[in-house]
Amino acid sequence: MIEEEKLYSISDIAKKTKLTDRTIRNYLANGTLKGRKIGGQWRFTQSDINALFNNEEFADDMLSKSAKNVEKYLKNEFSFENENNICSVINVVVNNIEDRKAMWKKIVSIQKNEDVKERISFFEQDGHIKIIIIGPFDIVYKTIKIIKDVIDL
Repeated sequence: MIEEEKLYSISDIAKKTKLTDRTIRNYLANGTLKGRKIGGQWRFTQSDINALFNNEEFADDMLSKSAKNVEKYLKNEFSFENENNICSVINVVVNNIEDRKAMWKKIVSIQKNEDVKERISFFEQDGHIKIIIIGPFDIVYKTIKIIKDVIDL
């Protein structure tokens, strides 16, 4: 049995990146994001998404957005339901690509399972990873624990 590759919509990518649909459409229009139209709607494979994340222009935009989020955090411009929160910038080296993928998948699963406002940004180049987390203590703790489990292998 051949397993079909999962396809993602513009909205799916917007949720993953915490960007707007319009911004994702702009990346599509300028060629930063590649995909294909199926039934008149844009669809993207995981490879398309990975290529977006590896694009230098996109990485620069996301880094700039993360820097703005840290600045907003420092100016108390984020509102959290739970007033106890944290902003953490973590630098790690994970040379094994499979370990990096597994780590990111676990980190993303925290976002899917928790009904909280948080910001998690992930930048990677040659195994060097910078993760910026802004959110409640328990989300930051869970994320750090995942990272620790990977780097303590």
